[in-house]
Amino acid sequence: MPSPFLQPLRRAFRSPWFALMVAVLVAIVVVVNATAFTAIHALRWKALPYAEADRLVELRADLVKFGFTVGLTERLREHVAADTAHFAGALGYRVAQQLRKDVDGERWRIARTTADLGSVLGVTPALGRLFATDDLRDGPDAVVVLSDTAWRAKFGGDPGVIGREVRFDERTYTVIGVMPPGFVFPDASVDAWRPYVMNAAERAQSDGGNVGDLDVVARLAPGVGVAQAGERLQALFVADTSVAGLLQNAGMRADARAWRDRFAVSHWRALALLQLAALLLLVVVAANLVNLNLDRLLGRAREFDIRRAVGADERTITRGIVADLAPPVLAGLAVGLALTPFGLNLARHYELLPADLPQGAGFGFAAVVAGALVAALALGSGLVAALVSRGAVRLSARAGVGGLGRVRPAMIVAQVMLTTILLGGSGLLLRSAVNLMQVDRGFDATGVLLTVVDPAAVSISGGRYDPATDYERLKPVVEALRADVAGLPGVQQVAIATAPPFSQWETVSGFRTPGRPDTLQARARQVGPGYFSALGIGLVAGREFEPADLGENSPVLVDELWARRYLPGVDPIGAYVDVPVDNQGTTRPARIVGVARTVKHERLDEEANLPTVYQVAEAPLPIFWLVTRVQGDVAAFAETVRQRVQAIAPGSDVGVNRPLAALVGETLAAQRSLLAALGTFALLTLALAALGLAAVLSFAVRRRTAELGVRMALGASSARVRGLVMRQGGRLIALGALLGLLAGLPLARLLADRLHGLAFSDPATWAAALALVGAIAALACYLPARRAAGTDPIVALRQE
Repeated sequence: MPSPFLQPLRRAFRSPWFALMVAVLVAIVVVVNATAFTAIHALRWKALPYAEADRLVELRADLVKFGFTVGLTERLREHVAADTAHFAGALGYRVAQQLRKDVDGERWRIARTTADLGSVLGVTPALGRLFATDDLRDGPDAVVVLSDTAWRAKFGGDPGVIGREVRFDERTYTVIGVMPPGFVFPDASVDAWRPYVMNAAERAQSDGGNVGDLDVVARLAPGVGVAQAGERLQALFVADTSVAGLLQNAGMRADARAWRDRFAVSHWRALALLQLAALLLLVVVAANLVNLNLDRLLGRAREFDIRRAVGADERTITRGIVADLAPPVLAGLAVGLALTPFGLNLARHYELLPADLPQGAGFGFAAVVAGALVAALALGSGLVAALVSRGAVRLSARAGVGGLGRVRPAMIVAQVMLTTILLGGSGLLLRSAVNLMQVDRGFDATGVLLTVVDPAAVSISGGRYDPATDYERLKPVVEALRADVAGLPGVQQVAIATAPPFSQWETVSGFRTPGRPDTLQARARQVGPGYFSALGIGLVAGREFEPADLGENSPVLVDELWARRYLPGVDPIGAYVDVPVDNQGTTRPARIVGVARTVKHERLDEEANLPTVYQVAEAPLPIFWLVTRVQGDVAAFAETVRQRVQAIAPGSDVGVNRPLAALVGETLAAQRSLLAALGTFALLTLALAALGLAAVLSFAVRRRTAELGVRMALGASSARVRGLVMRQGGRLIALGALLGLLAGLPLARLLADRLHGLAFSDPATWAAALALVGAIAALACYLPARRAAGTDPIVALRQE
């Protein structure tokens, strides 16, 4: 007698198309739900590589009137660390934006941290030690602590690495420690850490009442919550007179959030929507599995009747039906879990999941749980089909109305409803993306290359460049570089700048204007002649900078927002702005010679709430940007610029060296990734709904063959029979679309903060979604309707 475990497998081989369809549907749903749930688990629940990580908070300053949030200063961090009643330590850090190359050509990302690295995060090195008091100086005895990944990749995991040296151009670091496996801070992109030692400029910024110098993570004292930490930080702001100006002019407010939220907050909404879409897809697939099972059970109806006649009870038959699903379901589960790592890589690629999470997000327990739940639901679809096929609703020619039964219409309505919801959401995101791309940016990114140059290791007259003292000596090098790039074939314009649009750099300073006693906060930009032409920033009045403007009494340009806000009803050309000269509050009057258009600085959907003042400079240091407008392939030209930088200023580090259009596009990554995810689900669900509708109506036509034959024998035309089936399907489509609209509108509120230029209830978008659903569903109805219209009455009557 065949083994009961082999019988389902044999039946699966006898129905290969049914088994293949079940396995494919299960695999799709497993990989989607396992990917989404694994990503959410990593963001919200997976343990961070720090001791008592739930007590770690990130402390920042929210400049409410400016519309962005920044870090603190060392002065403010010290205030936090001294408040032992609320905090058990405060760690400050800065991650280098540019990668450093060692003498072997290996590229490193190094973070500077205060001496609290071990005590705040609750970790100890696997080898060596962390920073001591003697290490907190910037001199020839600089030290560095390696990550486990860098230790293995760059030193081959050599346990004798302690004491070895790493040389970056003219600077040598001694390795004093290696962190344990799995430890990353603040994210997985950092290769090593060195002590945070302020230079003179950083000390002046910290003592001068500024913000934004340091990112700070603090450990809460026992019994203190995140909200209390924010309140205490605000009290420290108020008590520090050096930031009184920011409290008043920038509306500075303390911002405290759990350390985990640093990574989760910008991805959580997108992943939650992805998981919702995955669950909706699961429901649609479950409905299709029930339909597939019902069709298969109808073909085996005689077999079941024989088994009942020889004494088999309904429970035994039901167990057999579910067991027959086990082989294809388990095969689909295995394939889906095997593809989950690929799904996670896709999520990282589309920036639905941070690529550098401290806790990582790989295949594991969460994926297995999600896959097991999907498999259980798939097996449950067999149970549902078995229950529907017996008793009072047993599949027969007389079951239900119009040959559909009672359950199938409900499932089709549900599929159309879910499809409408997903298509409506995808349509909203698509129109929002189009609106964003059409936003007036104030500049022309076409053909523009942005290159950041750090000359820290440049040698001048036999010595290493020091930004605090060597400004005048480095200016000729910067000008030589600009002139050299300007002479390259295809270059139309080159200019120097401190923080061009979408560079992720920001500088805010206080300015004054005659007639207003208060200090006016504005974005401060140092740019060279030709900057506005290079970026395609139009002028609404006056002129742009010229080489003759360089000097101690150089003029300024302001943007439209400054002129509109602070010079209403006054001709701005010829007016004056008091610009800061140093960190001690010294200013000088500068004449306005032009008004430029207001540009987008960080995001295409940002509000113009902070004006900009442009000052002319020959060599804005210590780090500067080259803004190059070229003809032809901008990305290919980037390597040429890199080579020229190394030739003119050997030892310079070239960080960002990319087309401006690409940097702008990256700010749309979240919208694009969410659109790609929901759009894919919507189209897949639409296809499944169409197939399900066509299959159900085809099934109904087969069951009503005799009835349709009688109708046609009595004189019904083909068009009338076709219309009968179309109306039957049309009612289901209309009901499903209506329910989808009613359910989709409140769900679309979840997308409201990601929409630009339209409301979540936009009528045109929802009308288009309804039209698309209706058109595809109507086509799905037409195919079985045409088959019904072609019924031969004689053949049909013989079947009766």
